[in-house]
Amino acid sequence: MAIERKKYTKWSFKIIVILMGLLFIKVMEADVLERIIHWIWNKPLDATEEFIDIIVTILIFVPFLFIVMTQRIKLESAEEKYKELAYYDPMTGLSNRRYFDMELSHSLMRKSNTGAVLLLDIDGFKQVNDTYGHDVGDLLLKEIGMRLMECIGKENTVSRFAGDEFIIYLPNTDKSLVIEYVEKIINEINKPVTIDENQIITSTSIGIALFPEHGIEAMTLIKNADIAMYKAKLRGKNTFVIFELPLNGS
Repeated sequence: MAIERKKYTKWSFKIIVILMGLLFIKVMEADVLERIIHWIWNKPLDATEEFIDIIVTILIFVPFLFIVMTQRIKLESAEEKYKELAYYDPMTGLSNRRYFDMELSHSLMRKSNTGAVLLLDIDGFKQVNDTYGHDVGDLLLKEIGMRLMECIGKENTVSRFAGDEFIIYLPNTDKSLVIEYVEKIINEINKPVTIDENQIITSTSIGIALFPEHGIEAMTLIKNADIAMYKAKLRGKNTFVIFELPLNGS
């Protein structure tokens, strides 16, 4: 970064020198430039003023165009970096909760017919951190994120929700297909993970909220998936629970 800044400063200095030189030529009525033009193009000395104005204008425009394009490239790069920081989790490489909320809200606004939100919690993750250290725990989360991506495919959305929780949105799916996805995820997470010669066995508890049965807004679906996930924990973990509306419908 320091090298790029130094390079940019060097170019800026050159441009300033060029502009000052062009201004000096203009102020001094460009007597030398007039004679050069007269010698090369055989133009009368008294007819070179307009021609010089055109040349000077072009020469001034080019450096300014360079500056504008350079700044535009830097701005676009900064915007991409901001998006990366704002919407993606640096540890797992997945999108984060902010991106998920935005993506889910946009999808629901498109009037999708059906869908499901899955909230996953990694069972016993605290013990992994306590036993092997946070570095191993971080690598475990990264591995789980990769496995989830393989399970649901690129057409669906998986994000790191918080801590050891992941959240998935499956648009245009029915209940039976959602269960197939969930069973695939549980089987995949149950496979041992080897990190730094340590074999770690994990499981996951999953809460499911269906759209539109369990909510038509993003916040409601996430909340109901969270309620179902904690019920899966209470049932012994390594399982899933589909959210159930209260009998009175409230």
